[in-house]
Amino acid sequence: MKKSMFYLVKYEVLNNLYNGYSFFFGAVFPVFLMIMISKGALNDVPETAKLEATASILIGMSMIIPLSTMFLGYAASFSNELEKDVPTRISLFGISGTRLFVGKLIANFIFLTFCFALYLVGTLSFVEVAKPKAMAAVIWVFSLYLISALCLALAHGIANMIRRFGITYGIVMAIYFTIMALGGMMGVRLKDLPMGLQTVGKLLPFTHFGNGYVDFWMGKSYNFAPFVQSLIFFGAISVGIMMISFRVRGRKS
Repeated sequence: MKKSMFYLVKYEVLNNLYNGYSFFFGAVFPVFLMIMISKGALNDVPETAKLEATASILIGMSMIIPLSTMFLGYAASFSNELEKDVPTRISLFGISGTRLFVGKLIANFIFLTFCFALYLVGTLSFVEVAKPKAMAAVIWVFSLYLISALCLALAHGIANMIRRFGITYGIVMAIYFTIMALGGMMGVRLKDLPMGLQTVGKLLPFTHFGNGYVDFWMGKSYNFAPFVQSLIFFGAISVGIMMISFRVRGRKS
């Protein structure tokens, strides 16, 4: 059983590496965007504030990684498998749906770690950022993995309900770019958006990392309440959609 799980995880990791969507948007795109924005958008920032400003961009752009790997990439690959009825065929070899999901979860977290390490190496090799307080760095990394788990739950629920690659990919791509725009990850700051969009943006945990978390990073006072509330809201939506998909598909089966 352990051997079969090893091969299952290995297969899923390689599947992510060979998946152009996951690899580009999760490993290449965040590095490119971080370097491009930090080099081009900070020309008018005073030298004394540049390290802090670059750190803010580093933190904010890191949220693209869970969005790309655990949401966009997972939804694309899983919906493609569902459309081709791959999970049913795998079950003929004695691998249950729960075991398959666990294998996918482990593999995607391994791939996430690879993308996050590549992001740090790729960005910090070209730009200099303010050094964080230890607790700020720990909470940042922990939150990134927690948000990643919620992204996977949301992606699993959407793909499981639709079970068609084309429709699923269109929906998750629209959500992906909407979250990026509201979170300030496309070069537009949250405060420059209309008030209604600012309110919606603050409901998402991604937004808070690119808008204010740098204060805690620098050892200043920071109010965690809005961030925790956004985590609860996003978690409720993600888990709720996944549970609804189980009920809907269970009835149809």
